[in-house]
Amino acid sequence: MIAALAVGGVLMLAMIAASARGAVRLAPDARIGVHCGSVEHCFFVSKRAGLIIWPAMGAVLFVVLGGITKSSLAAGWVPGVRDVLVPAVLLVAFGFQVGALVLAGRGPGVAAAGGAGTRPERETTARSG
Repeated sequence: MIAALAVGGVLMLAMIAASARGAVRLAPDARIGVHCGSVEHCFFVSKRAGLIIWPAMGAVLFVVLGGITKSSLAAGWVPGVRDVLVPAVLLVAFGFQVGALVLAGRGPGVAAAGGAGTRPERETTARSG
């Protein structure tokens, strides 16, 4: 149980580090996506808001899930579920954060199109032979 919270804490630090790196590397007018379940529910916020929202969401998940797994609500759960729940959820959130930061780094045209690339495709030639 302590190991799960320690791993969750490391993932929280990784989310903070990713936001710090985004603050340095992203353009001032970058738009960061906040994903709310599906592509239709993804909205883009300013750089500052996006860099704050992701670690704040991770902190809320860490506190809520850590509290649930240590409470009497999880007394009857299989110990493996309690040990894996917090790190697994934070790892998924961290993955979404990294994806949002990568998308924001690609430029405004990509983010405005919802991830669809606006760059021309490379030409390919089929060779037979």
